[in-house]
Amino acid sequence: MVGAFRPGTPGTRMTLSLDFTNCLSEAIGATHGLTKSEVETLVAKFPKHHESIEEMRSNGESGFFELPYQDQAELKTALKKHSGKWSDLVVVAMGGSALAARTLLGALGHAAHNLVEPKARKNAPRIHILDNADPVLAGQMLEALDLKKTLFQIVSRGGLTAETDALLMWIIEQLRKKVGKAAPTAQIVIVTDREKGPLAEIAKLEKIDVLHNPANLSGRYAILGSAGLFAAGLAGLDIDGLLAGAGEMDKRCRHGDPYKNPAYMHSLVHYLLTRKRRKTMHVMFSFSNRLHAVGLWYNHLCSVSLGKMLNRKGKAVHVGPSPVAGLGSFDLHGQQQLFAEGPFDKVVTFVVAKDQGAKAVAPQLYPKLEALAWLKDAEFSGLLDKAYIGCEQHLTAAGRPNMTITLDAIDAAHVGGLIYLLELSTAMSAELYGIDPFDQPGVEQGKQAIFAQCGRPGFEDLAKRIKDHRAKPRRTC
Repeated sequence: MVGAFRPGTPGTRMTLSLDFTNCLSEAIGATHGLTKSEVETLVAKFPKHHESIEEMRSNGESGFFELPYQDQAELKTALKKHSGKWSDLVVVAMGGSALAARTLLGALGHAAHNLVEPKARKNAPRIHILDNADPVLAGQMLEALDLKKTLFQIVSRGGLTAETDALLMWIIEQLRKKVGKAAPTAQIVIVTDREKGPLAEIAKLEKIDVLHNPANLSGRYAILGSAGLFAAGLAGLDIDGLLAGAGEMDKRCRHGDPYKNPAYMHSLVHYLLTRKRRKTMHVMFSFSNRLHAVGLWYNHLCSVSLGKMLNRKGKAVHVGPSPVAGLGSFDLHGQQQLFAEGPFDKVVTFVVAKDQGAKAVAPQLYPKLEALAWLKDAEFSGLLDKAYIGCEQHLTAAGRPNMTITLDAIDAAHVGGLIYLLELSTAMSAELYGIDPFDQPGVEQGKQAIFAQCGRPGFEDLAKRIKDHRAKPRRTC
């Protein structure tokens, strides 16, 4: 059968299924759906593509392959040192490094973590993400915190992110002024490449603890590394479960046959729909606020990994889907209108859970109000399920390709497995496009533009080009 993917082995901790029936011509017609021949033709080529992925793993092209099996000794030591000690944690990071903590906390943490009493969160610190060099955000955040009781986690793989570096130096100055000269040593943890980079040098000068972020682990793939797990661990989340779920998914995805590998099938279907049916908008429509946190991270992962000008041979190709994150049932009342009736340029991936993890029921308060009688004893998770089913049926009837990822539950193992699936799918998509999923030349150009304008040596030519560009006459209104 072409349209269904077998779920995980019964009895395992993490069960995830991928149903891509509604992406096929038998469900939505050949104008917008894939034919069996198109799918099988690409499936036959996957042994070669699988070999390329295995080579990426063996040659260390990216460290994300090994994160499920990482040595946690350094991380666990840091967590033991800082757990229960601080009222607040501020994560200072940009891009994927900031999303690492935000995603795990959003997916697995208490929905009102910072609002509940310390006892209710088992003395875990309140957690704040400082992800921009916005003077109002930074200034007001630190003004609102008791700096004597605040820990700072600074994240930058190479240590050359201007905004993060500037914020770190400002924070060190604030700690020295308001807490004491020794405060930076005690109240900062840096996640960076220990072998090189300015953050590693600052750590040595200030005697600040460092959690190693390997050079081959960029921020968007570091979510299951110390960039994400340190904050998650301090929040009391199950980091062992996250890694176990990721490892389980990794083992399940060591097959070269997409019919036995959900990450590969996810990639194959998206690639074919993009190339053969011009579905360049890839929507992740999550029917849970917690799963939506993963969807927002995936937006970043997909954009940076697959949006490329050059392929691996140096040829200009300008490829990459445009990712969109939808939240059900919020976007049933918004973006669904566009998804169902707008341009035929989208493929939608629904992400749903069999068990939302909580129960709430609408009571029958107004039995004589016939207009609402049908909502008697309506269970909230049931409303989410019905909203998903309605959206899925509507899109299918409208000829819009869609697939569904179903998790048994929203827990650490399932979230870890989902994250790893999406990372591996992204790596395979890059292989199909013939591009490098682990570089980010467009991002680096933006970072270099800041270097040039700040007067960093070696960027004088770029500084002149920017100055000349800014001097050109402007048409305004």
